[in-house]
Amino acid sequence: MRIIVLAGGLSTERDVSLSSGAGICRTLREKGHDAFLLDPFLGLPDAGDNLEAAFTRPDAGLSLASGIRSTEPDLEAVKASREDKSDCFFGANVIELCRLADIVFMGLHGDVGENGKLQAAFDVLGIRYTGSGSLGCALSMDKEITKVIFEANHI
Repeated sequence: MRIIVLAGGLSTERDVSLSSGAGICRTLREKGHDAFLLDPFLGLPDAGDNLEAAFTRPDAGLSLASGIRSTEPDLEAVKASREDKSDCFFGANVIELCRLADIVFMGLHGDVGENGKLQAAFDVLGIRYTGSGSLGCALSMDKEITKVIFEANHI
């Protein structure tokens, strides 16, 4: 299978996401899948004309996870490192690569990957992904609504 592992993004949990995403990507490759680690914010600006080649690149995008620190990431530095300097959620070629994948493994942590917005975008675009759907994610991120649902179901 061709699998995009989305990790990183603009979250204070960016580095945790990149570290776990790299492990997931390595394991998927070891199991024979064509997996690629992709940051949804930075994207893959150097992909060239053949986006499908990303799935078999020897580095598998794992360089994203190098140099992870034990302190909170500098999100302003991440923003400044983006080639096009855009503040758009999706970086270069992200949507295109996700569309080429058989499935997207959601390895994002924090609000950016768990609040349902990314899942809703993928639903609209017809992109298959792992994890809960947009509504489930959105509801579970709202602690008041979650509490009401739990109480109504005697949980």
